[in-house]
Amino acid sequence: MRLASWEWFWYVVIGFLMGSGLVTFVTKLNAMDIKLLWYEWILGTLFLFIFMFMGQTFIASFKEFEPKAAWMTLVFMGLPTILIGAVLVGSVLSRSMGI
Repeated sequence: MRLASWEWFWYVVIGFLMGSGLVTFVTKLNAMDIKLLWYEWILGTLFLFIFMFMGQTFIASFKEFEPKAAWMTLVFMGLPTILIGAVLVGSVLSRSMGI
């Protein structure tokens, strides 16, 4: 990656958005008095990591003119990401709502 290119700018923007999103998320959780357990933080971090990796791989595959690989990335990385997100949301909601 050349330093003169503007590609690095998007990584900085995404980093700032992720950081501000995390601060907003934690603030909202504290305001609603919802506590996350240790494994929910790990699942959330894993979800975010896989989601960001999947997005970067998807975009890079299209840049390399490999659309089939890009779509396969969405299938084989997207489904586990959706599953992890569903388990995480279900766990938090069932505990906070007393279900």
